[in-house]
Amino acid sequence: MRSITAVPAGGGGSSFAARAKPTGPRATVDRLRTRDRIESIARLRAAVRALGDVDVSGWDDSTLTEHLDDLSRALCGLDAELSRVAESVRARGFRIDEPLAA
Repeated sequence: MRSITAVPAGGGGSSFAARAKPTGPRATVDRLRTRDRIESIARLRAAVRALGDVDVSGWDDSTLTEHLDDLSRALCGLDAELSRVAESVRARGFRIDEPLAA
């Protein structure tokens, strides 16, 4: 049968303190960063859903002409932001792959 012995602070072996989650300002910053990352992905997914709801094929020519400037600005802005995010990922050496069809 094994005996249980106490490990002195600073001594060898693993201690509870070494396995405990960090506390204090660093832990708060890490939680904020993680939450920001999760929220960023959620915002990207929401943007995809929102764009999925846009269908200009049913707009008549006069409506499309009337809104063309706003539509063009929005599409160019989306394109620029998507390119910025994608290039940031690629600059780190990662690939962006299309998900496989189900």
